[in-house]
Amino acid sequence: MVDSKNLKGKRMSNQKLQKVILKTDYSRRFPDPLNNLLEDEPYSIEHNVLLCKAIDIPSGISKKPNPREQRIDWGIYKKVQESLEASEDLSFHLKNKGITILAHKVKYSEDKKVATVYLGENDGIADGAHTYEIILDSQSNDDCPDGQYVKFEILTGIPSSMMVDITGGLNTAVQVQESSLANLEGKFEWIKETIKDMPYRDKIAFKQNERKDFDIRDIIAFLTLFNVENKELKGKHPKEAYTSKGACLNLYRNDQASFEMLKPILKDILYLHDYIHIKSREKYNEKGGKAGGMKGVFESRKRKPFKFIFMGEENKFRLFGGSLYPIFGALRFLVEKKNGDAHYSWKPGSFDKVKAFFDRVAADMLQTTYNTSLIYGRKPNPIGKDANHWDNLYKTVALEYLNTRQRT
Repeated sequence: MVDSKNLKGKRMSNQKLQKVILKTDYSRRFPDPLNNLLEDEPYSIEHNVLLCKAIDIPSGISKKPNPREQRIDWGIYKKVQESLEASEDLSFHLKNKGITILAHKVKYSEDKKVATVYLGENDGIADGAHTYEIILDSQSNDDCPDGQYVKFEILTGIPSSMMVDITGGLNTAVQVQESSLANLEGKFEWIKETIKDMPYRDKIAFKQNERKDFDIRDIIAFLTLFNVENKELKGKHPKEAYTSKGACLNLYRNDQASFEMLKPILKDILYLHDYIHIKSREKYNEKGGKAGGMKGVFESRKRKPFKFIFMGEENKFRLFGGSLYPIFGALRFLVEKKNGDAHYSWKPGSFDKVKAFFDRVAADMLQTTYNTSLIYGRKPNPIGKDANHWDNLYKTVALEYLNTRQRT
């Protein structure tokens, strides 16, 4: 009979473990109270609390569990750095909550002055990564006082099923976006896989504080517009795509499977986003209109043009969000799930036909949008919240589609 405990130990010993050496003046190890709650498969969680001189903290500690990028140039973090570098006030360890590490194991030297921390593939700093980067920055600038300490809490024996919840719970000083945690859970892997060969693949932020052209929440909002089978969206206009990206993310987390049904047309939807921005103006002017007078519908830049990364183009005009989303969302009428299919597809049969369809209705949709803007004093935000406006555009698309089918 195979000894499961020994087998588990062998697997762990075969891992490539990163060793981190922490010099510590004060240390304490104690078990977690959860360890005594289960009889069949008890936990073996341990806490290791260390006080280490900031100047001795080594570089290169993994930040794999941390769900956001570090931005130490923000105001709140500049104050943390000022506190660290204040040689006349050596109470940094009392003002800062320190650094939490998830680890495989910790070994101490005989005098307990050195802790060797062993990190597995997914271990590392779960909380306090900003503090860590601030310390390294101060060290590199020779501004880190010798007498400042930082507290480390190293957790070992944490079940993998608890890691994401622990990371989310710890990161509360600057609110961790739900999207960052969802990314950590691997919930956006299908999106990454779908766009991996596209030139814009690295221009979408999946972690908090990444400076990219779009946030993953934007992408989820776009997909919300076209998720026609989602139980919470079915039969209503998905205004939350414009009004609340957080609500869209909740919809995604509650029913990810319905969003994944959009995979075959995901890249089309992203392209269509840019296509509407650019072509709505062109098509309106082609029919004798003057889009230049549509204040409150379009915004413009005289010097630096707007980038449309999904089409790979630039333009000095784009629709305001309140103008764009109802137009964009109305095109969900063109999405269907055929009987027997596991995914969504375009009713017209191809994305080229979808673009051609939009070219025919663009001028009418834009005129309707402008008329609605006049009701609100040419302010774009109320347009995106007007339920009647969403309904009118949706009916415009539906009527044109039905008329097209009758003609063909």
